[in-house]
Amino acid sequence: MSESEPTKSIRVQILGREYALRVQEGDEAHTRRIASSLDARMRQFNEAHPEQAELTTAVMTALTLAEELFLQREQYDDGTAALTRELDELAQRLGAAVPPAEAEERTKA
Repeated sequence: MSESEPTKSIRVQILGREYALRVQEGDEAHTRRIASSLDARMRQFNEAHPEQAELTTAVMTALTLAEELFLQREQYDDGTAALTRELDELAQRLGAAVPPAEAEERTKA
């Protein structure tokens, strides 16, 4: 959070508990959506496992969210690597198709 940007205090509810958060003014709606999503995920776990303590609910939900994040990052990294390989191949093919002197003339124009 940047010190130059105005902040405000908001309150969110997660599993029936209220939490006070300080957020940048422009981030309030985003933070509320995240808190609401977290609350829904924790309630979902809690409904499936009512015998579990609130701390267990929080930890298991955090682990599930962390796993989803890691999988998304892996997919992103895999996609980025594949795109980089494809761009390198296209650059090589283009380099082979356009003689260096001709390519240099085109960049000067």
